Amino acid sequence: MTIFKLHSRIEKKDLEREHAKRYGRHKGYKKGSFQLGWKIQPRTPVQGRIRYKWGSLKDFYPPNLANPLTCRIPSLIDFLETRQPKYFFYTLEDWDFKNDHEFPIEKELVCKAIMYWRLMLFTKELDESSSKIVNYYLNTVNKIISNRMPIFGYWPYKNGLVHYYNGDKKLKLTFNPDTPSLFLKYFDTLREKLFQHERDVKLEGSLKKKESHWIKVFRSIYKKKETPSSIIFKTSFNYQNLDLVVASYIAWEHNKLKPSRNEPRIKLPADWKQIYSIYEDVFALKDKSPELFSKDMISITELHV
Repeated sequence: MTIFKLHSRIEKKDLEREHAKRYGRHKGYKKGSFQLGWKIQPRTPVQGRIRYKWGSLKDFYPPNLANPLTCRIPSLIDFLETRQPKYFFYTLEDWDFKNDHEFPIEKELVCKAIMYWRLMLFTKELDESSSKIVNYYLNTVNKIISNRMPIFGYWPYKNGLVHYYNGDKKLKLTFNPDTPSLFLKYFDTLREKLFQHERDVKLEGSLKKKESHWIKVFRSIYKKKETPSSIIFKTSFNYQNLDLVVASYIAWEHNKLKPSRNEPRIKLPADWKQIYSIYEDVFALKDKSPELFSKDMISITELHV
């Protein structure tokens, strides 16, 4: 049957049936009083909540989202049906992070939305005004998640490392137990970036010459603000092999990261020994429990920007 014939055979009763199937579960929908103009009434109470900028704008709604029709998280369903970002932010405000494993479908939708906005900026195809809006959305996501810390018993960082505290004392620096692949990926990405520069000094026995070589490499491929000072290069880096150089840089970089607003202000600087030890632990964990590193594993903390 052609699309034209199919279209011509659609009757009012067909529209009534389809409309009831889509919206009949909503409170306020009256069966038998068919109105195509009937609007979805969001379930999420907004009185007294933050009024987010561009919260009702539908222009940047991710097209890769499908409504799970479960209604288990009302604010998320409101976002999917109204396409208004404010309901996405309310979803994060109300999200049960400790039990998000019980909501795998909803969790995947949240992660897809964040990834879509990040990809929009990554492609650099947006004009200045659009980039400003999408940046605001991502910053809002980051702010909401940060303000809810420590919701996991630790404070996560974008490089896959976390800080554990006991009261006002920092217990340890380690990898994110919920997404161990994040740190492994971060370490390996940097290692791959520096790998091509290793061959010139791989067989070099003089640490002094290796130091000089790696300082030149970092200064040539990184911007000034992304490059350690001469003192850090001389006192805090280990140049014995590529893995230790990578660990040294990540330690320096991590010490520069600004902590979350509510995180205890206790300084316990990372060093290359800690970072490399964490890398070995994660590598061993991957061999022992490869399912934890599955590409299908999704965590909202991994998208904490």
